[in-house]
Amino acid sequence: MVRRVGIWATGHAVFVGPLAVYLVLIVFGVTTSSIGVDFLRQDPTAPLGFQFGASQGIRSDEYNTESALWLGQMAVGFGHLIDPLSVFPGFFAQLPVGPISGIVFLDGSLLMLGQVIPHSMLFAMKWWLPTLLLFIGLPVWFRQITGSLRWGYLAAFLVFLAPSSMWWSGRPVNTIGFIAAGCALGIYGAAKLVERRYPLGVIAILGAGILLARFPTYYQPLAIIVGTPVVLATAGYLLFRYTTWRDRLIAILPLAVSGALWTGLLILENWQSLQATFGTIYPGDRRSTGESHTIGRVFGATNLGGLDKIGAEAVATNETEIASSFTVLLVVLAMAFVAQRWNAGRATAAALVPLVALGVFWLAWCTINWGAIGEMIPLANRVPSYRATNAIGFIATIAFCLYMTTWKRPKRLAVPVVIASMAAFLSAYAGASLQLGYLPALANWMVALGAVVTGAVVFALLYWPGQVWSMAAAGLAAAAMTITVVPILFGLGDLRASDTARQFLTYGEEARATGTLWASDDSYVDALMTATGTPSLSARQQMGPDTEEWLRLDPTGENEHAWNRGGMYYRFDWREEPGIDFTNPNLDVLVMSASPCTVAERIPELAYISSTHSLDLSCLEPAGTYEWSGSEHYIYALTD
Repeated sequence: MVRRVGIWATGHAVFVGPLAVYLVLIVFGVTTSSIGVDFLRQDPTAPLGFQFGASQGIRSDEYNTESALWLGQMAVGFGHLIDPLSVFPGFFAQLPVGPISGIVFLDGSLLMLGQVIPHSMLFAMKWWLPTLLLFIGLPVWFRQITGSLRWGYLAAFLVFLAPSSMWWSGRPVNTIGFIAAGCALGIYGAAKLVERRYPLGVIAILGAGILLARFPTYYQPLAIIVGTPVVLATAGYLLFRYTTWRDRLIAILPLAVSGALWTGLLILENWQSLQATFGTIYPGDRRSTGESHTIGRVFGATNLGGLDKIGAEAVATNETEIASSFTVLLVVLAMAFVAQRWNAGRATAAALVPLVALGVFWLAWCTINWGAIGEMIPLANRVPSYRATNAIGFIATIAFCLYMTTWKRPKRLAVPVVIASMAAFLSAYAGASLQLGYLPALANWMVALGAVVTGAVVFALLYWPGQVWSMAAAGLAAAAMTITVVPILFGLGDLRASDTARQFLTYGEEARATGTLWASDDSYVDALMTATGTPSLSARQQMGPDTEEWLRLDPTGENEHAWNRGGMYYRFDWREEPGIDFTNPNLDVLVMSASPCTVAERIPELAYISSTHSLDLSCLEPAGTYEWSGSEHYIYALTD
């Protein structure tokens, strides 16, 4: 019996290993979320919980929005978060609004069990699920297409550890993980259908469609770049794997129908919120085109090992915007292709071609000025060129590893030496570009070290292909660059353990029961209220506005240009003078300078406000104080 279990575990290690790690992380409530940032602490000098490393304050989209929404869903339980001015953000937050999204966003549905399962476990479950799917789906996908697991594991590690993955709180992984797992399950299901093993095939195809339906959700500019190539690569493989048109249709058509059906039903269920998004002034009306960016932004990933130390000194940008992925591997692949004949089969080649073609397209999108032509290209015109600089390297990584599955050790030493030297040169050139532009604090020795390590890793992978140690060296080199970027957080810190958070959990429950609202003049208090399920007039409009509700605040609609925006933080700046003034200090920020009395007159459901300073108005009655972000905040009740 023991022997049988051992054989089963060995044969299924691709599933057992990642699953075991995943379960351990859930049990201990471990994440790399930045919700432990000082701003989301009751007292930053005495943080609650246990954390290794510092949270990145730059990741406000994560800790102020995504993580806060997930925590809020746990607090609400079986029901919806109340965001009175905005349409429900479930489509982008991956939270359910009905039966279809309840299935597609199963992890979001499980957050509703917050009344019976510890919140830290549920949060870790959702946080790590895309990573689990990445480390299962991508190696299995590689094995199906090439017969190799090793290169799939290397691709997964390089995707996970890339600077633009770590600095973007794993957003690329959220897309690639679900897409890779969906494509791998789709290939499995297609094989079963061709073999006439219909029950297994149908179940697998339905499951693949559910996973692939996650494609249009989350953050679209990155999803379009990193998701489309893997889907097309899978279609190309299935088209050339089978020789008869009957088998090809059986393999491709059910998978396409399943993916389209689940995606269509998901979009239909969320149509109201999506319409609000498409109708926004920003980014709904935005159309992008290809533009030229510096070589540092495009190929600079190998120079970002010290970005967590010097990023604060970046010029005219921030660490997230600078962060890129290993685009240099696209150049390495091109040179390797010229140097040695590729002996892969037609099906594997059909998988590689879309990856390379789209990788080259997106490289051109951020290195060439496309002008008005670019704005007319569907999907591409939804991707700002600077987002391509962040994400091309993920395509390059997968394409390079796919190509390397058939690479043979070259007879001439000159081949890996020349290619590795070019990679090192490109790394150094990109580093010099970053020094002159965005990162003047990037030291010469850091640029030199990045070039040397890049050249050495590329040489090792080309000269000793498929060796565990050379792949491990590549993974360790990537890990050394970014391992200190993310914190290791046990539990949920002050968002659950602090007196203030517990106080607001009670406030939120009372407000939902009575149909009343809160509002604040501090974005970090807004995050606290979102995370505790406290209905508030100040929050983040992740998708689009509920126009009727905004017109209650702005009856004439003359400020629609200010509030009809997606991905927008909106808060109040309390004043004693009557009226409300709307201003946009940034494209995604709205500040409403207002009297609480005026707001309460227009929206009578407003029952309490939080203020960073004391107020003396006839409509307000002091209702207590609390500490958040290390500062005292005042609570006022609105009187009739």
